[in-house]
Amino acid sequence: MKVDAQVLHLLKTIGDRMIELEHPPLDQLTPKQSREYYKVARGYFKDMSVGGVAVDDSSFQGRSGNEVPVKIYTPEGEGPFPVLVYFHGGGWVFGDVDSSDNVCRYFSRHAQTVVASVDYRLAPEHKYPAAFHDALDAVTWVANEAHQWNIDLKRLAVGGESSGGNLAAASAIYFRDDEEIEISHQFLITPVLDYNFDTESYRANYTYNLTNEKMKWFFQHYLKEEEDGRDVFVSPLRIQNMAELPSTLMVTAEYDPLREEAFVYADRLQATGVSVNHFHFEDLVHSFINMAGVVDRSAEALEKMTRTLKEMLHE
Repeated sequence: MKVDAQVLHLLKTIGDRMIELEHPPLDQLTPKQSREYYKVARGYFKDMSVGGVAVDDSSFQGRSGNEVPVKIYTPEGEGPFPVLVYFHGGGWVFGDVDSSDNVCRYFSRHAQTVVASVDYRLAPEHKYPAAFHDALDAVTWVANEAHQWNIDLKRLAVGGESSGGNLAAASAIYFRDDEEIEISHQFLITPVLDYNFDTESYRANYTYNLTNEKMKWFFQHYLKEEEDGRDVFVSPLRIQNMAELPSTLMVTAEYDPLREEAFVYADRLQATGVSVNHFHFEDLVHSFINMAGVVDRSAEALEKMTRTLKEMLHE
C-alpha cells in the first residue's frame, strides 16, 4: 500500500513550513533548535477532543536528586483501575508530557486506565542512562503511590512511543526479575529496539517523518559513547532470553525505519511463549498516533490499538 494521502499532505505542509523557517541541516541543528522546530511542526497535529478524564500534576525525586514531573490521567468511574506508565517520544532529545497529552487523555478514557505520563530528562544535557533511570524510578514511584489513584497493581503496564517505547521495553526487562514490582503488560508503539542501522527498513531509506539520518542524530545525542548502544537497556532486542517478559501490544508502521526491529522483537517474544498482539499499519508512518486529529487512518489505528489495550488490561 502507498502512504496514506492525508499523511502525505500533512508532512508536505510541515516540510514547506520548515523551508520557510530555513530549518538547518541535521548536522548543523542544535538540540535547542530541534525543540523549537518540533513545537512548530506539532502545531499542525491538531488535538482531538477528549473529555471525561481528570488530570493532576505531580512529581517525584529521582535517584540523582532530580525532580521528575508526572501528569496523572484518571478516567471517570469507580475503579480500581489498571495503570499505564507512559513515556513520550522525541528521540530522547525533545518532547515532553505536553506533547503526549492528547494521546494520554485518549488512552485513559478509552482504555479505562490511569495513565502516568513521565517527563523524563532529555539528552544531550542528560545522556544515557538518565532517561532510563527516570523511567525505572517512575515505575517504582507509581507502584509505591498506587493507593492515591485507586490503582490495581496486578495490572501495571508500561508503554510509550518511539524513544518512549524504548524506555518502556527497557523497563520491562529491568523489572522482570524484581521481587516487589511486577509489570503485567507492555505497550510498544513504533519503538526503538536496537542500535543497528542495517535492517531492511533502514535500507529502504524512507523519507516520511522519521529518517535514517534523524535516528543516527538522536543516538549521537543520547549515548555517551557508541559502546553504550550494545547495552540491552538501549537495545532491548539484544536480550538473550525473552521468557516471562510482559504480555505485549506491539504497534508498527510500514514506512518507518524502526519497523524491522519491532517485527523481530514481537516474533522472538511469541517464540518464547509471551502473549503478543501485533498491529501493523501498511499505509502509515512513524509517529502516526500524533496525527490522529487530522488523519482519518491514524484515528482509526489509534482507536483499534486502544480498544485492544483495554481488552488486555481488563481481561
